[in-house]
Amino acid sequence: FQAEDGIRDVERSRGLGDVYKRQSITYQLAPTAGKHLSIPSTDNQTVQITQDGKVLVTVRPAPMPSGDKLPYRGNDPRILEALKPAQYLQSDNNQIISLARQAVGDTKDTAEAARKIENFVNEYITEKNLSVGYASAAEVALSGQGDCTEHAVLTAALCRAAGVPARVVSGIVYIEDFAGRKDVFGGHAWTEAYIGGKWIGLDATRAPAGFDPGHITMAVGNGDPADFFAMANILGYFKIEEITFEPAASAAVGMK
Repeated sequence: FQAEDGIRDVERSRGLGDVYKRQSITYQLAPTAGKHLSIPSTDNQTVQITQDGKVLVTVRPAPMPSGDKLPYRGNDPRILEALKPAQYLQSDNNQIISLARQAVGDTKDTAEAARKIENFVNEYITEKNLSVGYASAAEVALSGQGDCTEHAVLTAALCRAAGVPARVVSGIVYIEDFAGRKDVFGGHAWTEAYIGGKWIGLDATRAPAGFDPGHITMAVGNGDPADFFAMANILGYFKIEEITFEPAASAAVGMK
């Protein structure tokens, strides 16, 4: 997590508990005076504006599709764009290509490949700290260190190198315990992979548990640090007034 001053307290009377046991979570965000919140709807969250200007974000992780095969062979230009190398996602870099092959092995199933990459990145980045300001995927491949942003860009680059469209997501995530504080939200970055017609959340910093309803998406892109820092700047523009959640019918629904 990039900065402690980006942490937002959850209602003290109740935490979220084990977010992996929640099928969905709805957050009521109240913008501070004069501020405007622009939060995207994705395959993992829906956004509704109330009459009094509050923002209701319901996060329900899209279930991992099965039967999709590598590589992506569709013709949607937006999805094809998410396969191309980018400034911070150098999927054409020789080391990135080599790591992608090492992570994926001989699997041809897209979902399996994405999960393998998620777990591989978690293990590959052995120095998990905040000392790196913001590194590109190629730099992370060399150093093996970083925080959430480094996990996110390396995951996305390896996915693209393996033929899985991927993008980097910036937002906030629920943290049960951070630096001695309980039940807070902090700025975070993770990855989404396009599998079977849906953008599926991957979070290598939390593998093998991964993405859960405790993530709120604020922006998606190609891993440009400007996206993350723009997201961090709006953390003071709102407060989380209310949280409601739906228990999962099964611990495996939409998650691990």
